[in-house]
Amino acid sequence: MLKKAIRNPYFIFLPFLFFYAFIIFINKWPKLYGDEIRYADFAWNLLHGYYSPKPPHINLWNGPGYPLLLVPFMALRIHALYITLLNAVFQYLAVVFLYKALRSVTNNKIALIFSLLLAIYPNVLAILPILYTEAFTGFLISSIIYSITLCYTRGKARYTIITGLLLGYLTLTKVIFGYVLVLSLVACLIVLLFKRNRPYNLRMVKILLIAFAVTIPYLAYTYKLTGKLFYWGNSGGMSLYWMSTPYENEYGDWKVPDLSNHQYPILFKSAEADALLKKNHAKEVNFILQHNEVEQDILFKQAAIKNIKNSPIKFAVNYYYNVSRMLFNFPYSYSYQDSAIVGNIIRGSLILWASLAGIICTVLNWRKIIYPVKFILLITGVYLLLSGALSAYPRQLDVIVPALLFWTGFLAFNLPKIRLRFKEQEGLEDIKLSDLNEIDIYAEE
Repeated sequence: MLKKAIRNPYFIFLPFLFFYAFIIFINKWPKLYGDEIRYADFAWNLLHGYYSPKPPHINLWNGPGYPLLLVPFMALRIHALYITLLNAVFQYLAVVFLYKALRSVTNNKIALIFSLLLAIYPNVLAILPILYTEAFTGFLISSIIYSITLCYTRGKARYTIITGLLLGYLTLTKVIFGYVLVLSLVACLIVLLFKRNRPYNLRMVKILLIAFAVTIPYLAYTYKLTGKLFYWGNSGGMSLYWMSTPYENEYGDWKVPDLSNHQYPILFKSAEADALLKKNHAKEVNFILQHNEVEQDILFKQAAIKNIKNSPIKFAVNYYYNVSRMLFNFPYSYSYQDSAIVGNIIRGSLILWASLAGIICTVLNWRKIIYPVKFILLITGVYLLLSGALSAYPRQLDVIVPALLFWTGFLAFNLPKIRLRFKEQEGLEDIKLSDLNEIDIYAEE
């Protein structure tokens, strides 16, 4: 009994739960700041029976997934510090579920190593004391990975439903996944036209349709407010505007409406840099900000499209800079960097080269890649491609790290020779592809 308890992942990773809680206790600011205020305001709105203020001043800056989570704690007037402790629970569970997913397709050693990499990932630890969505999003990503693995290994309908529900709630939390759902669904429907392995591709379609169904009430609400179909929020236009900047020495990073930048890391700008920023953007931005929020979103998108048409090469360069910021937290417009950039470069380089090696191995062995990995790769790939088209930061990459670890962990164990693990009543047994039927629930042969 004791031996079994020690092998339980909830017990194995329990010290990290206390470690995460300690990090939050010693680093949490006494007052809310930055995006924390917005999430708390939305939760407060929900407590009073609405989400966005009424037109014309509509506020749909982010989806309702995270504010919904905060509602019961806000109702009970629980202090922000104790609400932030939820981040410790979410990060702990993210590690546990990643381990359980990896354990079902690899062995204990690989599962433990790659789960520990997530447990000690520095970027995650740095943002734990902040009441942001990242810890919760990482938990949802790990939960989806585990549930999609169960969906294909056990083949029961309830896991398909659970995966769809989790993916739908992820979309309500990070609305960029709304576009991920649509593009992924289109890709799956195209693949479904081919007769090969239809039952397994159809399962992906079912998951995506369930996820989309979860978002329909929110989309109906935004349609009622704005009169626009498929309207996820009004923050994308401004992000696309800054991403499309055609000016030299501007790298596509976000600037808040007062033309200052309070994103991390701390950015030290000279008076000359501020003057250049205002010279390039003040007239256009100040004109746009005279309109209501939905009109601002439209005008920012129009300005961005104009920039892209006039300077397509600069837009491509900015996309490159966005990818660099996701990986290395560099470069930032008109800004000096602090010494933390060194650690970001090291971590980002490891992720970059591991991913490039993984892509090569995956392409060469595509027909041997199991379906859970294929589904996660589809969602992850579309998400990262879309993230590069907006002002991007390490936060956009950090939340998807569990998916990258699941993928690379599977490759590390199974390539160049694929082995599949099936759970039996008394344990796990390795089975070679040659011992299986022509087509199995995992991979093509």
